[in-house]
Amino acid sequence: MKILVVDDEALVSQYVTQCIQSAGNSNQIIGTATSGAKALRILQETAVDLAFVDITMPKMDGLELLRRIKTDYPATMVVMLTCHDEFEYARQAIQNKADNYILKSEMTPEYMQKVLEDMRHIRKERRVAQQTGHLKQNDYLKKIVEAPKDVYVITEEMLRKHNIFLRDDAFVALCFDNTEQNLAAVLAATEAEYENPVVYPYNEDLTILLLNARSSGKQWDTFQDLYTDMDAYFRRVETLVDGNLGYSRMYFRMAWLGTAIETALEHHNDCFYGSVSENRDMSYQERITRLKRLMTQSAIRMEEGNWEAAISALKEAIDHARQAHADSAALKRSAEQVCAVLETCCGTDLALCRKRLSQAECFADVEAEYVEMLSVLSQQGKQYSTAISSALHYISQHYAEDLTLNMVADHVFLNREYLSRRFKQEVGSTFSEYLTSLRLKQAKELLETSSLRISEVAAQIGIPNISYFSTIFRKEFGCSPSEIRTKKSR
Repeated sequence: MKILVVDDEALVSQYVTQCIQSAGNSNQIIGTATSGAKALRILQETAVDLAFVDITMPKMDGLELLRRIKTDYPATMVVMLTCHDEFEYARQAIQNKADNYILKSEMTPEYMQKVLEDMRHIRKERRVAQQTGHLKQNDYLKKIVEAPKDVYVITEEMLRKHNIFLRDDAFVALCFDNTEQNLAAVLAATEAEYENPVVYPYNEDLTILLLNARSSGKQWDTFQDLYTDMDAYFRRVETLVDGNLGYSRMYFRMAWLGTAIETALEHHNDCFYGSVSENRDMSYQERITRLKRLMTQSAIRMEEGNWEAAISALKEAIDHARQAHADSAALKRSAEQVCAVLETCCGTDLALCRKRLSQAECFADVEAEYVEMLSVLSQQGKQYSTAISSALHYISQHYAEDLTLNMVADHVFLNREYLSRRFKQEVGSTFSEYLTSLRLKQAKELLETSSLRISEVAAQIGIPNISYFSTIFRKEFGCSPSEIRTKKSR
């Protein structure tokens, strides 16, 4: 355990430290302090498992320091030290949630070892209780979100049984990407105006935060004043989080808890899609279920080699997501899985496609990768003649060179005009269109994955004229090469 000793008497502090050190190497003295203010500075900089605190100190006494620690650092256990064998001191220590209370006159290395063993046992029990409480809380909230709204009667008493300490009054729900930095930023911005935070990891990607407006905080003259302040709070939090922020309106009855969570999820989703969905005939969970079912169907058809059915299911999945705003995290995760299946079935390297899907920040990013996946799928359904297959392979090996149709025709032993007609019939584009498209795709990948200059990229894919390269690149992708590079560096 990491231990802090706080006592204004240097000899006492030294003796307590020696007793702790004699109790074994599993304990680490991370600091000593002669005042409450110095102890708080140490706590701000270093995680502390256990603090030994003298009750009688000048300026900030031990009881005040105890209250500050339990408020600001609740995970830190506190053992109070005193030379006064009076019940009143013990009573105040217990009232302020001290974990133990010992007399300095009783301090021996052997007694300290027993105290530390007791503290380790208490710490272990609290960890187990905390994990159990989180499991109960998360399971209960999951049922509230997924079940029909009239299934559960929600009261403060029911919430407390499931380790949720939210008041039945003025609460909101927020939804953001599941990172420690986001959670810390939101909680820090929230402290002054909201209280009773309940953190609910909705899934691997998203966190839900439930909060009460402070009962002892600002009083509003009208509901409009309340909502104006609430909107300002949301705007402020939006600037602090990475990714999108979803939030609900403020609710005043616990019966709306499930609705508040779903509203925050919907708003987070709408931010990802860039619009408000007008097609919400299905519930949030039903939309996720349908999306996953369509994705699974597409993957199964790929494994069967039924490319037409795979394409149909994949198109239906993306149309469903676009229209109904299916859960963005489920969309990205299932798309990555389908992409991996496609990669295995067709033998094409789609690692970059999977990476871009995992990093997608909006629906347009995901949709672009779906187009790529559908393009690969459509190629699997085509049965090219031996000559065209050989021509395509030759082009893929030599696209960066000064390649001409005559060179390809010579390679596959066909007349130039005949190859041109067959190429158009089987591939669906002319030789020149296909070569240009292939070169530009390779250029886009190089711009996104390498630090080569744009002129170097153009040269590497066989279009050394930088002006011409930039013109056709914009025509193909709707943006300039430099804009692709700028997006990559964000």
